[in-house]
Amino acid sequence: MYDLFVLGQLMDESMSGYLMRQILQQLVGSSRKISFGMIYPLFKRLDEAGFIELNETKTSGRIKKVATITKSGRQQFLKLMEKKIPVNSNLEFTYNVKFRNFHQIDRKLRQQILRDYCQYLTQEKNLLKKQMADLPQTNISNLDLQNALWVNDLKVAKIVAALNWAQDSLNKLEK
Repeated sequence: MYDLFVLGQLMDESMSGYLMRQILQQLVGSSRKISFGMIYPLFKRLDEAGFIELNETKTSGRIKKVATITKSGRQQFLKLMEKKIPVNSNLEFTYNVKFRNFHQIDRKLRQQILRDYCQYLTQEKNLLKKQMADLPQTNISNLDLQNALWVNDLKVAKIVAALNWAQDSLNKLEK
């Protein structure tokens, strides 16, 4: 997941770990903290795999590591963009990273990613609707039931909004 993010950022330009951390922190928001203790080992691993090259530069008396993507890294980036996203706690983050990198890939792959996202959202919406239909058979109080249904209504509304956005994006790509 973070490999795709780093390689995608480096497709545009070489950058330092400091800048990479800032951009990633903006993407994940305040709900997660991105540390240099996560970025630099990731840089090291990608460097050892041959996906990036790390060069040290000295500016203002400080040494800074700047990462540049390699040809192998560009191939790995495309491979990760083509890879199906497993359903797990990082699914939304991974889709967000893929969407941010749409300018790096061809129209056909953009369409496939959006179709996959629509399929995932549709499955989630159907599961929630089934949950909502099954909730009245659960042995909970009426007030608890009403609140559970109310919260699930919010979840469905978010999914429907995301589906509309994805379908609209797909329609624009197909024109």
